[in-house]
Amino acid sequence: MLGLLNILPLMKGWDYKINTWTRTVRRGETIEVERIEDMGGLFGLTLVTDDCYGGFNFSAQGADLNLFTIVDTYPKIIYDIGAYVQDASGWMQRYYRPNPQSSAGAYFAPIFSAGFEGSTFPYVPTTIVRLFLRTESTQETATVSVSAYRIIITDKKQFIKSLRAIIGANVIQEIDPALLVAGMQEILQKGWSEKEAKKP
Repeated sequence: MLGLLNILPLMKGWDYKINTWTRTVRRGETIEVERIEDMGGLFGLTLVTDDCYGGFNFSAQGADLNLFTIVDTYPKIIYDIGAYVQDASGWMQRYYRPNPQSSAGAYFAPIFSAGFEGSTFPYVPTTIVRLFLRTESTQETATVSVSAYRIIITDKKQFIKSLRAIIGANVIQEIDPALLVAGMQEILQKGWSEKEAKKP
């Protein structure tokens, strides 16, 4: 039985992409490091930092282009809630804080690993990635590094056509232009009038 991701090797118009953002961040600072303009699915996200208050957040959009922002994620909050067991939604794999009076140390957290367990977090343009160092830090600066592992759609037409071929709908030759544009677009199936398409 083909699952959510197992079908991808049979399809066209997609690829893997890995991004790593590493910055030295000042205490109390939040910096935007990138705006991602492709669409696809996030299957892995990791955080490495030398301060338990160094972290990241990101804002992503769904099909209706509503902005969804995840809460600030950093080692201390993961430690405080006791997330030490492997979980697709994230956990703390390494929390080394040799001096409890200092926030300096070595911290590693797989923040999101659902793609390795069979499911991805879908997104469309634009996704905004930010790094920060919270004011609770005892350091003036810290290094924060986040890596995102993604499946991106490189050719929407080929992706749709190959999906149709696999599910037996390859007799549909035309692709509705609305499927190729992000955001709210009226989808018109071939042979429908605009009036009929707007019926509930």
